[in-house]
Amino acid sequence: MISRLSPGVKHTLMYGFSIALMKGVSLIMLPIFAYYLTADEFGRLEVISSLAVIGSILVGMGLEATLFRFVSETNDLTEQKRIAADIFSLAIIIGLCSAFFGWYIASTVANYLPGEPSVYQIRVTFLILSLEGCIAIPLGWLRMHDRVYHFFFITTGRALLQALLTAYMLWIGGSVTEILEASLIAAVLTAGVLVYLQIKETRLNINLRNIYQFLIYSAPLVASGIVAFGLNGLDRWILAEHATLTDVAHFGVAAKFSLALVLLLQPFNMWWSPRRFIVIKQQNGSYKVAQFITIGIALTLILSVIVGLSSPLLIAWLLPDSYAISAHYVIGLVIAMAFKEIADLVNIGCFTGETTASQLVINVFAVTIGVSTMLLLTTDYVVWGIIYGLIAAQATRLILFFFMSQHFLPLSYPKLPLLFLGCFSVVLIVLGGMTSTLVFQITALLMSTLLLSVAAVMLKLLPLNISVQ
Repeated sequence: MISRLSPGVKHTLMYGFSIALMKGVSLIMLPIFAYYLTADEFGRLEVISSLAVIGSILVGMGLEATLFRFVSETNDLTEQKRIAADIFSLAIIIGLCSAFFGWYIASTVANYLPGEPSVYQIRVTFLILSLEGCIAIPLGWLRMHDRVYHFFFITTGRALLQALLTAYMLWIGGSVTEILEASLIAAVLTAGVLVYLQIKETRLNINLRNIYQFLIYSAPLVASGIVAFGLNGLDRWILAEHATLTDVAHFGVAAKFSLALVLLLQPFNMWWSPRRFIVIKQQNGSYKVAQFITIGIALTLILSVIVGLSSPLLIAWLLPDSYAISAHYVIGLVIAMAFKEIADLVNIGCFTGETTASQLVINVFAVTIGVSTMLLLTTDYVVWGIIYGLIAAQATRLILFFFMSQHFLPLSYPKLPLLFLGCFSVVLIVLGGMTSTLVFQITALLMSTLLLSVAAVMLKLLPLNISVQ
């Protein structure tokens, strides 16, 4: 059956599976973490992981998106290799500087970070982050040139190695430190393979004029990423300051289950992200782009219902009873995650200009709303205060990105059918979340998925015969 699928479909499936493993290691390992770590240790790991989020933004410098943007402007392979060589060389320089400075500022960071992490744990985290560009740029290059098998084996190899090392470290009595060391080993080996492949194919090159152009393009992306940290990282810090590490652990479990939505969308996003700029330049490109984004939104809504209604069942089956409260948080986080994913789909117009400054303005406004809501509500509502802030911020991002993108690149969306499907999905996920018995939960999951899928097809939001070549 697989051999009969079109190349586009096969590549989509392989991309999706490999990225799901690469990004979903923490979700896959969650039952093991819950078994071997105390709630406080799990909460501390969440705080350190949030440091990795902001660190990856700074070290990554938006260079992967820059690679997609500038390489797609030319069809000449030699020129593409030259651009990739410039960007990859810049990534290596940034990584070396990050490792050096990170080692010496680790003690200061450890003193100010909630959760009382050790200096050594922070240093290991910074070493992992210093490899960010050496991994992301070669993987982006492989994606752009449909080197799907290289991409598949490298990413799945890293994910499996990290999972095995982590399980072994915990089995022999390790804790947070050993989990970080396992991640570092996997990152070093992956970076070594990718650096070899990238240098072999494109070599290294430093063109100061081009690098300046790349940095001008990527700077707003980095600034936007730093601001967006308020919605993906700072939330843990606020919770740790106003509550306990145990609350952070419960929130972290729910957040990891809501991450399943992102993982399930990877087959579509990994295929679409590097091709959207190419499709827009094709004949009737605006129509095609609007069609694919509409499909992405419909898939997001359907998968949101599946994740939101299945996660409480999985939490009950896989985790200790002490994490049962996390099931109540998942639905709110899934709604926030759905808003985020849809916003990232409709914001294509913000990438088509010479700069990406509009994203910074929107993210600053949305994060200000989100963080303000968290600070106001977390003291009284604890975890729910964080969730309300995330929903408010992501809904704001979606609305603003839609209108700003339409200003730069007007696209004809089926607005009323999409609005109906969105409202229908929220109703289904909220009503389904009110069920308490196992039979009703399973019934709600199956019926909601079926109803929403049928509605998407009947509204022609999810065509059954579209080509993904």
